Amino acid sequence: MGIRKHFEKKGEGDLKLSDLSLEQEETEKLKFDSETEITESDWQKMKQELEEYRENNRWHGFLNIGSCLKILCPDKLDELNINDQERQKIKQLLEKFRKVGLEDKPRGPFYRKDDWRNFAFFASCAKIIQPDKFDKLDIDDQDWQKMKHALEDYKKSAWSDFIHLATSMKILQPDKFDELNINDQDWQKMKQELEECRENNRWGGFAWLAMHLRILQPNKFADVRISKQAWWEMRQELEKYWKVNNWSSFSQQAKYMKIMTADEVKVTDQGLKITMLPPGSFKTPKKPRPERKNF
Repeated sequence: MGIRKHFEKKGEGDLKLSDLSLEQEETEKLKFDSETEITESDWQKMKQELEEYRENNRWHGFLNIGSCLKILCPDKLDELNINDQERQKIKQLLEKFRKVGLEDKPRGPFYRKDDWRNFAFFASCAKIIQPDKFDKLDIDDQDWQKMKHALEDYKKSAWSDFIHLATSMKILQPDKFDELNINDQDWQKMKQELEECRENNRWGGFAWLAMHLRILQPNKFADVRISKQAWWEMRQELEKYWKVNNWSSFSQQAKYMKIMTADEVKVTDQGLKITMLPPGSFKTPKKPRPERKNF
C-alpha cells in the first residue's frame, strides 16, 4: 500500500517521522516508495522537462530537476546523458556565481551572500547528479570562508537561507561540516522556522525545510514532530503538481518526501546516500497511480 491510501482522510495527533506507520493490524514503517509513486509515465514526463531545460541551455533548472531525478530514480541515471560539453556549460554557470561572489560589493566588504548560496546549491546539485565528474569544483579555502561569512549573516535574519546554504555546504564538503558550528540554539531556531510554515499552512515550504533538516542534522531529526494532517497536506501538494503536469515541482516535492521517510540519509564524498528498504519488505501490495488519460 502506498501512502496515498493511508492519508485519504486527515488525521489528528502528532507523531515522529521515525514512527510513522500504516494503520493495519500489523504496523509497518511508512515509506515514500519511488517504485510505486513514480510511474514510468511520470518518469518520462519529468525526463521530457529535463530535456527542455537542456535544449534551452537553462542549466539552473536542469541541475535542480536532474538532482531530484537522481534521488528518486538512481537506477535510471544513465538516461540523463550528460556529455563533456554540457558539463563545461554547468561549470561555467557555477563559475559565474563564484566570480560575482568574490567581487567586493557596496553592500558588503567580503561577499555577496545570495551568489554564494546559489553557487553552493547548484554545485551540490551537480555533485549529486554525477559525483565522479563534479567532485573537483576548485572550491578553495577563500570560497569556503566566504560561504561561512554568508552563513553568519543569514543567522541574523534569514534562517531558511541559512538552512539552504548550510545543507549545500555539507554536501559539497562533508569533511568540513563541523566547522559550521551548528549548535542547539541554532537547531531550535531552525525548528521554529518549520513551525512557522505549519502555522501559516505553507506545506510546500514545510516539506522543503523538513527535508533540509533531515540532511543537515540527521541525528536530531527524530525529534521533529509532524502531525498526520501535515503529512496529508504534503501529500496533497504532490497530487496537485501531478494533476497539472508541473513536473519540476512534482519531482522536488517527491524528493522531499522520499528523503524525509528514508531509512537512513547520509552525506558522503559521493553526495547523498539514501537507504530505503527494498520493495519486497512491504507486506501488502502497492496500488500504482492510474495512468492519466488525455481527452
